[in-house]
Amino acid sequence: MKIAIIGANGMLSIALTKYFYAQPDITVDVYGLEAPNGYECTNFYKVNLLTDRLNYPQLISADVIVYASGAGVQAALQTDSSLMYALNVNIPIEVTLQLKKHNFKGIYVSFGSYMEIGLNCEDYKAFTEDEVICSSLPVTNDYGLSKRLYSRYMKDFSANYTFYHFILPNIFSEDDMKPGTRLVPYTLQYLQDYNAGKDSQSPSFSAGTQIRQFITLEEMIQTVDRAIYRQIPSGVYNIGGGELLSIRNLIERLFAIYNVPCKNEFFGQEVRRDGDIKSLNIDGKKLKKELGLLPNLKIEDIFKL
Repeated sequence: MKIAIIGANGMLSIALTKYFYAQPDITVDVYGLEAPNGYECTNFYKVNLLTDRLNYPQLISADVIVYASGAGVQAALQTDSSLMYALNVNIPIEVTLQLKKHNFKGIYVSFGSYMEIGLNCEDYKAFTEDEVICSSLPVTNDYGLSKRLYSRYMKDFSANYTFYHFILPNIFSEDDMKPGTRLVPYTLQYLQDYNAGKDSQSPSFSAGTQIRQFITLEEMIQTVDRAIYRQIPSGVYNIGGGELLSIRNLIERLFAIYNVPCKNEFFGQEVRRDGDIKSLNIDGKKLKKELGLLPNLKIEDIFKL
C-alpha cells in the first residue's frame, strides 16, 4: 500500500508518517515545504502549497491521500489569517476537486476541529457531526472559522473516490513528555523541572473552567487506520471517546501523577483564545457504530511514571 501525506513537519503529519512508515508493506510519500526533520519517509517531494501545483498524476498513484497540512492550530504561534484560509480551506478544496479531475480511485482523508462548535455555555453536551459543522454559534477566531468552512464543504461533498473527514477533539501525545508551548508539554516541563530541583518559574494557567475532550494522538491515528482498513462509508466523522474533563482537572491530575503541589495561584493568570467556549465535546456514536470502539485511554495511562 502507498500512502501520500500532504504536509511535512506539523504535529499531525509527522505522527501520521511515523506511524505508517513503521508498518510492513507500506510506502509513505510526503509532500511539503521542508524535508522531514527527525523522521523518515519513503519519498519526499518538495512543494510549496501556496505557490506550486501538486503533481497529481504522481499523487493519485497512492492508495490513500491524507491532507495533514494546515495553519493556526497552536494559539501560541501568531499565524497570518490569510495563510489560515489558504491552507485550511482553499488548498484542500482544490485538492479534492483535482482528485476528481484526475480520476482518483483511492481514499482521501482530511481533518476538522471541534473548535468549529463555537461559543457555547453547555456543560457536558456532546455535539454530533451536523451540530459541529452546521453550528450557528459564533466562532472566536479565524482558525475556527476556516476549519468550519472546509468542514461544511466536506459535509456536502461527493466524489467517485472514498473520502473521510474526521473532526478531532483536543489531542495530546505520549511525545508530550517533550517540552513545548502546548498545555500538556508546558505543564509536564514544569513538573519535571520541579522534581529535578531546578529553579523554574511557576506555571501560569487560565482559570481552567472550560470543559474539553481529550484523546491521544496515537489512538486517533489508530482510529483513522482502522477506518481505512475497514473501508467505512464516505462521510464526516467525529473521533470522540477519550476523557471529558475541565482544563483545571487535567492539570491537577498531571500534578498528582508527579506528586507536585498544585496551587490555586497558578490559575486565572492567562487568557486563552477558547476561554469563552464552555464546552468542546463531540459525539462519536456514528464512528463507533462503524468501528465498534473509540479512543478510551485515561490521562494516567499515558503519563504514568
